[in-house]
Amino acid sequence: MQKLTILFWVAFQLSYIIVFAQSSDDSIIQRQSYIFEKFIAGSVLSKSGEINRAALNYSAYDQSILFKKEDQIMVLTGLELIDTIYIADKKFIPVAAIVYELVDGKGKIQLCANYTSKLVPWDAASDHGGTEKKQFNEVNNTVSNVYANRRNKGDYSIQIIKKHWLKSYNNIYKASSVRDFLKVFKESTDPSISDFVRQNNINFEKEADLIKLVDFCNSK
Repeated sequence: MQKLTILFWVAFQLSYIIVFAQSSDDSIIQRQSYIFEKFIAGSVLSKSGEINRAALNYSAYDQSILFKKEDQIMVLTGLELIDTIYIADKKFIPVAAIVYELVDGKGKIQLCANYTSKLVPWDAASDHGGTEKKQFNEVNNTVSNVYANRRNKGDYSIQIIKKHWLKSYNNIYKASSVRDFLKVFKESTDPSISDFVRQNNINFEKEADLIKLVDFCNSK
């Protein structure tokens, strides 16, 4: 990809900050790995406090934020300058070279998520119950957080999988088991966390349950 430096104008009428961008891979898997069905008016809050507005989308292909510049789709880079990215009702934050959705940011330890995509044979892409495919960006399996895109012309589809993480300062940790939580909440490694998981039947593959558990652990 050809890299270039652009002026990313704030709200297209506000002041500007300089960020770096590169043209996006325009392959089929890239286009069908977008989290949102279309580019949505969003905003980028820089660490300096300035706000940039543009049509944005999130790519599960490489966990990046895309924006439209004229007729070209560009990848937002220069992430070290960015504080928060807003698309629709979702917030995204950069950590190192990856952009994560901020699912629950109320406490000291934050619950985040990122999305990945992969090609799967169409017959193998059905959910655990073998139900019919749903519309683009709909949850295909509410337990495993698997999202299925529209079918391609070939005998495959692109699945978008959402995975949750715990963010402590600038570090990211897995959020898939009690052991993961106990490693991150080191000052709260008493039996109450395990008791809470057991008493509330916490499912580590359900986002609502993870939010509940993170809020409990942050309160300890």
